[in-house]
Order: sequence, then structure tokens, then C-alpha cells
Amino acid sequence: MSHASDAGPSAGKERFEILDALRGFALFGIFLANIRVFSGWEFIGDEERSALAPGGYQWIEFLNLALVDGKFYTLFALLFGIGFALQLQRLEARGARATRIYLRRTTILLFIGLIHMFLVWLGDILTPYALLGFVLLAVRRWSDRGLLIAAGIALMLPIAGYAVFWLLNLDKSLGLYGVSFSLMPPGAANPIVDLRLTDWGDRLQAAIGGGVLRLGYLFDTWRWPKLFAIMLLGLWAGRRLMNGELFENTRLLVSVLVIGGICGGIAGPILAALGGLGFNRPYSLQGFYAVVAYTFAVIPLGLAYAAAFALAWRFASGVLRILAAPGRMALTNYLSQTLISVAVFYGIGLGQAGLWSVQKLLGFVCLVFLAQVIFSHLWLRAFRYGPAEWLWRGLTYGKLPALRRAA
Repeated sequence: MSHASDAGPSAGKERFEILDALRGFALFGIFLANIRVFSGWEFIGDEERSALAPGGYQWIEFLNLALVDGKFYTLFALLFGIGFALQLQRLEARGARATRIYLRRTTILLFIGLIHMFLVWLGDILTPYALLGFVLLAVRRWSDRGLLIAAGIALMLPIAGYAVFWLLNLDKSLGLYGVSFSLMPPGAANPIVDLRLTDWGDRLQAAIGGGVLRLGYLFDTWRWPKLFAIMLLGLWAGRRLMNGELFENTRLLVSVLVIGGICGGIAGPILAALGGLGFNRPYSLQGFYAVVAYTFAVIPLGLAYAAAFALAWRFASGVLRILAAPGRMALTNYLSQTLISVAVFYGIGLGQAGLWSVQKLLGFVCLVFLAQVIFSHLWLRAFRYGPAEWLWRGLTYGKLPALRRAA
């Protein structure tokens, strides 16, 4: 008969440090991609961009679409699937009621994500991860072959889905864009106006409308099957990890690196030339080509990044280990990136939206992340968990774990 103590949070000895470091790397990439939206750069026109960056910004835009956009949410989703496999294995090994604990943990993550998405920032990734986390529970006993087949089908679904929706002239957002715009305060349907709102009531109303917009965007860009495909691959990889057949498998890592690199190297520039997937674009042949290019550019290259990191860990772990601390506090750091960006760029903060060049934004990302790395290392010297992670664990297990490390 198991006891509550058997289901407590995993101890530090059980952690795979490379996963923490890879999570820290993904955290930097997520911020690098998100800063364009946080700052309003994504929503200003070419004339304004040229005025802010007279030395040229087009090459940075190209590199963003080819090398950054989408690749790091791929890493995060992959790590979510791996973590799912590890968590269930640990809970079941302790004799705990693994399913109940997992459902409670995922429900709390969903609650955090919904607050983040509907009250703070529309670009939240926690909500879709949590929702798909419930689906992962239903397929956890599928065979390895079944997981890979399902991942392949989910990966190709956006191409077929775009074609079918285009043929039937269906609303890609399932009507959620219209609902979102109706919820926005007057004039705030323009994203840059939305960011510059100074009234807290208008800001809250815009945030709620933005949350609905985010859900519509997840359908518009067929993000749901893409995320699910990556999480299935993560579940498969988690099984290999527990058997010592993942990071030790040089042939597998090199194959993923080469194939993913080739796919990304060919399809990535094509995707960049097509301008990415865009937002609320009408159906077109160019849009269809962009969906195809995205499928073969983003996820394969994201997986190649993970493989490259794992191979580099073998001879550069001393340097890469620096990223483990922010990775262990990924939830805290992810949420703090939002709070810092809101404070700097939004109208309710310093009101800098649309005023910075993309080069200045890159420097801002590096400085903030460097501060997070330093803070994470200092914090974890004295405490066992990040603040958000500590609260998440306490709510999951019904008891706050000891936070301060023993002397």
C-alpha cells in the first residue's frame, strides 16, 4: 500500500542534467522568437522598420524565419514528451497513483497557462502543452511503432488540412478570430494599438480578446497536430532515454542531425522567402507552399538542434552545463520573461512598443537571459526549486515541499 510520501517530487539525483541544459537552451530561443511580438516589431510596417534600423534588417528577418521561428517550441514540446515519460516511470516505480498525480499536475499547469494567456500575454505556450498533455496520457501505452506512425501522420496533417479547408472555404480559425476582435476595446484590434494601451481596464479587455485570438491562431497555423507530433516523438525518446538508448546512441543522434539539418537547410530558406505562415492570411497557392515548407523546415531542424546539443554535450558539458540552472527553473524564467517584457514594452509599463530596432531587441534578449542565468544559479544555491516550480509541486502533491536547501 503506497503512502502520500511515496509520490513526492523527484529528488535532484534523479534529474538528467542534459535535459535541464537543453531546456535552458530552448528557453533562450523561445524568448528570442517571442520578443518580436512582445516589442511590437512584428506589427509595424516596412517604413517604420527601415527608420528604426537604417543599416538594414532584412537579413535578420530572413535568419529568424529560417533558423529561429518555431524551432524552439519544437524543443520545448519534445522535452515535454520526454518529461512525461520520465514522470510516469518515476511515479509508477514509487507505487504512487501515477495517473491521478499526473492529471493533477497537468491541470495546475493548464490553470497557470490560462491565466497567462487570457490575463497577461496571448503568446502563451503552457495552455496548449497542458491540453495535449491530457491526450498523451491516453496514448502512453502505445507501442514505439504506433507512436512513430501517429507522429508522422500528425506531422503531415497540416498539409492535407490546409488543402481541405481551402477547398471547402472553411475559416481556418474556426471563427475564433471574429470572436476575438469583438472582445477587443475600440481600436485595439490593431496589435500595435493593443500593446500601447495605458488604461488597465482596456488592457485586461484586450488580454482576454488576445487569449481567444491565440486559440484561433493555434488552429489557423495547424499548431495542434504539430505539437502533438513532437510530443509523441518526445514520449518515444523518453522511453529510449530510460533504457540508455538515446544520448548514448551516436548513430541515432547523427542521423537526426544530418537529416534534420538537410531538411531545414533546404526548406528553411524557402519558408523565409515565402514570408512564413503569417497571420489570418487568405488561402493561396503561396500559403499552401508555406505550410509544406514549414512542415519540412521547422520540426526537423528543431530536432536537429536537440541532436547537435546532445552530441556537443559529450565534449563541452562543462560550458553547456551553465544552462542547466535556468532550465531547472524554466517555468519561473518563462513567466518572468513575460513580466519583464510587459513592463518594458506595454503601455501599462514603459510604453516602448514599436520603438526599438531589431538589433537592439537582440541585445535586450541576451542581457535579460544572462541575468536569468545568473539569478538561477544564485537561487538554486540556496533553494531546491524555482519559485513557480515550488508552488506547482506544492499544489500537485497537496503539500509544499521544503524550499531551502539544508546547510
